[in-house]
Amino acid sequence: MDKKFFMALMLSAITVWGLQYYFTSKNEATNKPGVTSVSVQPVAGQPMKVPSSQDLYRPLNLDIKFKEEKLENEDHQTVETKLYKASFSNYGGVLTSFEFLKHLGKDGSPIKSVYRDTVFNEKSRMDGCFLLALENDTPYLYKLLHKQDKHITADEKSEIKEADVVEIAYQSETEFWIITKIYTLDQNSYRIELTTKFEPKSLENAEITPIRARLLFAAPLVSEVQGDQLGLFIYNETKNVIDKVELANTKDLFWYWGTSKAMIGAEYKYFVNSLIEDSSKFAQRGYFKLFDNNKVYPVLEGPELKSAQSFKMSFYIGPKVLEDLTAADERLVDLLSFGWLSWLCKLLLSLLQFLFFYIKNYGLAIIVLTILLRLPFVPLSIFSRNKMEVYQRYQPTIQKIRQKYRQDITMQNQELMKFHKDHNLSTATPLLGCLPLLIQMPILFALYKVLGSYLNLYHSPFVGWIVDLSAKDPYYVLPIVMGITMLWQQVMTPSNDEKQKVMMYFVSVVITALFANFPAGLVLYWATNNVMTIAEDYFRRYVLR
Repeated sequence: MDKKFFMALMLSAITVWGLQYYFTSKNEATNKPGVTSVSVQPVAGQPMKVPSSQDLYRPLNLDIKFKEEKLENEDHQTVETKLYKASFSNYGGVLTSFEFLKHLGKDGSPIKSVYRDTVFNEKSRMDGCFLLALENDTPYLYKLLHKQDKHITADEKSEIKEADVVEIAYQSETEFWIITKIYTLDQNSYRIELTTKFEPKSLENAEITPIRARLLFAAPLVSEVQGDQLGLFIYNETKNVIDKVELANTKDLFWYWGTSKAMIGAEYKYFVNSLIEDSSKFAQRGYFKLFDNNKVYPVLEGPELKSAQSFKMSFYIGPKVLEDLTAADERLVDLLSFGWLSWLCKLLLSLLQFLFFYIKNYGLAIIVLTILLRLPFVPLSIFSRNKMEVYQRYQPTIQKIRQKYRQDITMQNQELMKFHKDHNLSTATPLLGCLPLLIQMPILFALYKVLGSYLNLYHSPFVGWIVDLSAKDPYYVLPIVMGITMLWQQVMTPSNDEKQKVMMYFVSVVITALFANFPAGLVLYWATNNVMTIAEDYFRRYVLR
């Protein structure tokens, strides 16, 4: 391995990293929310500054004043499907717990993305999902109307088509209005439909006070999942993209909706809570509320009502898993944040899922995936390494020519060109040796994205001490194995320059240290890739010759 080869390797890595930084920065700049002047016609999905005026531009109502009422015994209703276990309470008529039965935590129990403290207090009123708040006194005590299994068909004009569902209905009232909340839970997906009905009471000779409601649904919160922060997002209908926003930048901002394609929500590493459809156009405005310094709520503000009206909305309360996001709403797939290598990440993710379906072990699936990705390039790798070995044999002579004509660059180039021509060599041979690595670099970056954000790898065991492929190897066995395979490759690589060899040994150690804290799944991929390279060398030297 000569200087040209080493420089090409470093330049290729810097180029890929530079491109990734450029595209990531570009996307972040594009997605940064701006502020629309009040003189401009509101556009769905665009943030707007709130001035002190009326109607659409009235100040945001961030406070909730609950109705004074005696809270009776709390009643919980549970819905359990093959995917999740959801619990609802008559306190607020809200979703208080949502457990993912297919995704287990560190203690072996289902992960929860929505939960409320078991000991109820005044602060607990804000816990849960789908709290309906009014401008004045907000009722908190609901009564259960019914809980029943149903079969939804396309003829019923529901966003959930042809599915077995469970319907739970709650009802409460104010002085002038009766409020009904009907949850429809699809038993085969993470889509939840919420229908809210507002009916004025029949009071003779009394004027009905208008009502305006806000719907608050909690951001996902998973205490045991580390390494990521809560993210907020809205759908920009004009650009047809999901814009990610920071909570610090949302103060006094709202997003105008009034469209059935409204989407606003929050994500936390592996999970998403989001409005995905508003067929009745309930959400006139959307904004975010921070409560108790650690709980964030996307808020949907409805229109002012003076007569009976019903609204139907659909939400996704689920994991950031490709097939689940796609089944609920194609737009949600952008939340996987694969960046400019998105197409490659999705392809690798599909292949990994396909292999796991048959192998039933993600560690083994990663090994098989690595082999399958490497096999098509074996001929190219063998060809390039053969060329490199031949080139290395002539390196002493090439160095002598450089030394002999070091004072005359023109003569040096002429002699080098003549030497290459006489011995059927190419000056591009060192770069040819870089080609297999250049092909592997995008795959490495894509797998880093996939393995670092793929929920099914969370707490997924491989063998023995590796019980979580999404986390680092706790005993650093895999990184050490990877480092040994890299040093083995250097030993097998012919070189006439001892300084270069020592330098490459040092690079191997540095890369090993860098990978020590990477997800075990990614280290497993790179170690397997190194073993494939070593196997290719032995095959090339002892079988093909």
